[in-house]
Amino acid sequence: MVGVKVIGSDPDFQPELAAAGSRLAVVKFTMAGCRPCVTIAPAFNMLSNKYPQVVFLEVDVHVCQATAAANNISATPTFLFFRNRVRVDQYQGADAAGKAFPHCGIPTVNETPLALWWHFL
Repeated sequence: MVGVKVIGSDPDFQPELAAAGSRLAVVKFTMAGCRPCVTIAPAFNMLSNKYPQVVFLEVDVHVCQATAAANNISATPTFLFFRNRVRVDQYQGADAAGKAFPHCGIPTVNETPLALWWHFL
């Protein structure tokens, strides 16, 4: 799958995760009017085209309220990382403070978390 798949309703979310299987699925929880969401959108879209082996999903928290609630989304943007329908990591915000992925053996670095995603492949 190339590009970002927008989840249009709550019932669509779990089947998309299931379809990803063992591939990494990166889910961006967003909402209309969220300035940080708008800021990070071009990078998210670019990565979805650069890494076609990763499934990129976008969920609007107002459209898919049950999905957002089930995943304990309290702010946007929030990025959840899944493999085999199991959450393996998460990141909240659109800043460039960096993110450690200790379960993958990746040290903390001062890069945008988006730049680290391909280490999950």
